[in-house]
Amino acid sequence: MRYLNIISRVAVLPVMVLASCTRSPITPLPMETKSLVSTQLPPETAALPPTMLTSSEPTQKEYEDFNSNNFDQSIRIDNQWLPLKPGTQFVFEGFTNEGDKRVPRRLVSTITDLTKLIDGVRTVVTWDQDYSADELVEAELAFFAQDKDGNVWRMGEHPEDYENGQFVGASTWISGIDNSRAGIEMQGQPKVGTASYSQGWAPGVEFTDRAQVSQVGQKVCVKPACYEDVLVTDETSKAEPGAHQLKYYASDIGNIKVDWKGADQTQETMELVDIIHLSPEASVGASAAAVVLEKHAYEVSPEVYGQTLPSEYPDGTPVTTVKVNPASQNNSSIPTSPSSEVVIYATDLQQNALSELDVLDDLASPGGKMVGLSNNGDELNAPPEDDPHAIFKIRIQSGIPYRCWIHMKVGAPKGISTANLIWVQITDAVNKSKEEILKPGTDNYLTAQGSQQPGWAWVGCDLAGTDSLIYFKNNGEVTVRLQAGMEGVGFDQFVLSSARFLEKPPSQPIVAK
Repeated sequence: MRYLNIISRVAVLPVMVLASCTRSPITPLPMETKSLVSTQLPPETAALPPTMLTSSEPTQKEYEDFNSNNFDQSIRIDNQWLPLKPGTQFVFEGFTNEGDKRVPRRLVSTITDLTKLIDGVRTVVTWDQDYSADELVEAELAFFAQDKDGNVWRMGEHPEDYENGQFVGASTWISGIDNSRAGIEMQGQPKVGTASYSQGWAPGVEFTDRAQVSQVGQKVCVKPACYEDVLVTDETSKAEPGAHQLKYYASDIGNIKVDWKGADQTQETMELVDIIHLSPEASVGASAAAVVLEKHAYEVSPEVYGQTLPSEYPDGTPVTTVKVNPASQNNSSIPTSPSSEVVIYATDLQQNALSELDVLDDLASPGGKMVGLSNNGDELNAPPEDDPHAIFKIRIQSGIPYRCWIHMKVGAPKGISTANLIWVQITDAVNKSKEEILKPGTDNYLTAQGSQQPGWAWVGCDLAGTDSLIYFKNNGEVTVRLQAGMEGVGFDQFVLSSARFLEKPPSQPIVAK
């Protein structure tokens, strides 16, 4: 099972000193030697209280039913039992068994202001550091999102392990990649007597953790305070039959204690010893350290982490530019079922989908990539002229109106054009009167007219002399063709929307899928 002392692996992180407005937060390396209240905690294997669920549980599912459309304010995580507010740092101390020794452990968990798009959902990025006898042995990035029902989902994690300060491996799993599925970290309305729930499903790395509400109304005292009405969950996994990890949650605080029962060989016990509210400067430092770990994640996990877009700062700017992993160039992020909202990034496009267009680096773009061409002063012909263009497939619904938007860039490094155009054609498209329009190979097309000013802008796709709304004859797959109408223009996102952006363009530089 996933212990509180995260399962992780990485190269040594640089020392970054964080400053708190109220007290000094935890620094990554080196760690201060700190005496603990006791040198040994006795195993707690007493029988469960009468309030604990011991009977056979209701029917359970191997993994949870995940729907990305059930998240509207996913990074606002205000669940009563697991609130995740950026800039908060939790410090835990305790002990665990390592062989025949009882070893002191220390975990520092920081909620950063970074977000990351995973499986179509924007997530909050947390950064954890786990110390064994004052040595950093594990570090982890984990990703959480809250759905409309208040459930907090674990969307994936990148854990790295150290031995003697050296990276030894990573068991990365990300929802939507390699058959991995998101799981529920905390239910919106937890109740005793309900079925256990999957906290994530990643058979490739043997992540099969489950949790079940075990107790409610408990009183628990830890270093910061005593808490009433504490919720207790019981975690298990297929990999460790008979082992149970008990987690205690205080209202409006989150996890405050970890205990064990059964055949748990680690017999890990941890308690919350400090809650730190980072200063703005300290929060920036924590995010910067998480970025270092993410850069390493792209290096050591190209087949999984390498298929994700970089985390982003609050203003929507990616934290790093990464080379698009060839394994990810398979249109995997293009919707596989008809959708009312279609978002395509430049990183979704295979190289063979581009004709006389180049993939260019751009830090502000999703995945650090855009598609465009240099401005050599040449004029370009409109369709049915064939080049330069990008072509890709999407899935749509019939009978509903769509509007097209393109995120276009003008200026360096391509030079400034005075007529920045992208022409759009789509198969199976019709107008409101059900007349065929926009067919590739014809002279009928939408026009996205960009600004003459350098920089990025969302531009609508207009159909001259008529309504610019698009309809489709049938549900299913259609082909989109974007043709450059002027040299010196580029794009990084294509949006076909029937809901969020039907009447107005996106307000953010990057649209989440």
